[in-house]
Amino acid sequence: MKSSDVKKLIKEERLVPILRTHNVECIEEILKATIDAGGRIIEFTMTIPNILDKIDYYKNKFPELTIGLGTVYEPEEAKKGIERGVDFIVTPILNHSIVDVAKSKEKLLILSGFTPTEIYNAYKMGSDLIKLFPASEVNPTFLREILNPMPFVEIFPTGGLNLISAIQFISYGAVAVGMGASTIFKKDLIEKKNYKEISYHLWNARRRIQNMVI
Repeated sequence: MKSSDVKKLIKEERLVPILRTHNVECIEEILKATIDAGGRIIEFTMTIPNILDKIDYYKNKFPELTIGLGTVYEPEEAKKGIERGVDFIVTPILNHSIVDVAKSKEKLLILSGFTPTEIYNAYKMGSDLIKLFPASEVNPTFLREILNPMPFVEIFPTGGLNLISAIQFISYGAVAVGMGASTIFKKDLIEKKNYKEISYHLWNARRRIQNMVI
């Protein structure tokens, strides 16, 4: 999937569900629950055991899903993920070492920044969107103050968001938000294999975020 198409999808969805789990035997059912909720995109984190070895399987099994790889630190991780079919790469730091890997394969790249300087540097490095992380540690009005002098940056807040803070970030100019264990893929629901409830949480989050309903 082309970088421009992934970017368009993220902006349309406004929400990227982020899966971070050690219950690897549950992933296939979680992906089914994501699709049942109307989801079209998901991010796997590198903290999922052996996720690089399974990405191509999930891509083939669920071709309707756009799949990203997050918590990427090393160029080799990005390279292997792209070789196995991921559509976008996300890192929780300002990591220049993975830029060329993603850009050479025309994959959407999301670098992270927390300060104005880091956000601007991520933009100059060619980050297609910029991950504000950890977003839960700043007031959503922070985004408004960033965008006043830097209206050219496109911010993607993630990290500890709830539905209210996610909607507030979007109201102040975020193009989309990322949400995971705190709101959608809750650890207790995964351990109980309560995929119906997981699907409901994602459906509800998508509905409220897309319609800006607090």
